[in-house]
Amino acid sequence: MKIAKWVVREHVEGVPDVDRVYEKVVENVDVTLAPDEMLLRTLYVSVDPYLQGIALDTPLGGHMGADSIMEVVRAGPRAAHRVGDLVQGFGGWRTHVVSTGAPALWQTGTFPMVFPAYRRLDPGWYDDALPLPTALSVMGGPGMTAWGTLSKYMTVSPGETLVVSGASGAVGALVGQLAALAGARVVGTTSSPDKADYLTGLGFDAVVVYRHGDDTDTVREALVRAAPDGVDRYFDNLGGPVTDAVFPLLNVGSQVAVCWQWATQVGNETTGPRLLPYLMFPRATVRGIFSLEWFTEENWQSLHTELGGRVRRGEITFDHTVHRGFDSIPAAYGSLYDDRAANRGKVLVEL
Repeated sequence: MKIAKWVVREHVEGVPDVDRVYEKVVENVDVTLAPDEMLLRTLYVSVDPYLQGIALDTPLGGHMGADSIMEVVRAGPRAAHRVGDLVQGFGGWRTHVVSTGAPALWQTGTFPMVFPAYRRLDPGWYDDALPLPTALSVMGGPGMTAWGTLSKYMTVSPGETLVVSGASGAVGALVGQLAALAGARVVGTTSSPDKADYLTGLGFDAVVVYRHGDDTDTVREALVRAAPDGVDRYFDNLGGPVTDAVFPLLNVGSQVAVCWQWATQVGNETTGPRLLPYLMFPRATVRGIFSLEWFTEENWQSLHTELGGRVRRGEITFDHTVHRGFDSIPAAYGSLYDDRAANRGKVLVEL
């Protein structure tokens, strides 16, 4: 059978030029399954800013990895899932996947990691309120990142100020809404006035418009106005000048969650102020966020009960920007960088 995939043909630092980085390859594959293997058809793929790091670490000619929702169309007698099952896993930008669905060790990157085993999606968890694509958004990795941070690490109390950098993405928007429900005063940063209006509509108390390369002093002045009583909690997606401006505002006992660093991983910014004194005096706690550690069956059930329940009750809003067609995947990914104002929430491709 014919299987199409997008492969990495060039490593490009900074903002990815998708026309240079990716190449479509179609192969004729003789699908003879081992007893524990499955043939899966990809239904949805996720595009996320962190995939820039994956692309840079993927050997040239290797398929592009990414989170996806797949349907089992054939299965060996000892396969982990059966024909007709819907599963979520790191299947990548491929029309079909032949796999056992077992955990996969990723060793080519700076920090080795294990991509979890494919997990079966319980059909009873998805309906009109929480449709299947939410398994890649509010009920998937972004939801687990936001919910996990605020339930496993970061405490939020009424009256505290929480700042979210890069707040209009799938993770930041959920963090802000959950913090607002906990009684915090929520400040976000985003890249356009339209997205600032979007965040205000989600319940953010103040929004600072910031684009990569903006003057640091201007950002600092805007954050001081938005957070006049200092910052108690900081959820960081951007790094760079925004973080440089937030750290001097940290209050005693503050907590910082480092989820991603746009400034260094895309913007190639590697220098900045020495920030450790701003952690020392307020006795701040900083933790890196790597949500794969929370990918357990118990946590998935809790996520659906707690965060899913808030969605069903209308307390939490989520958005999808859906592109369609296998050939549109690189362009959908490129839109995260060159058409950011057009995207709302999680960006997906429906095959």
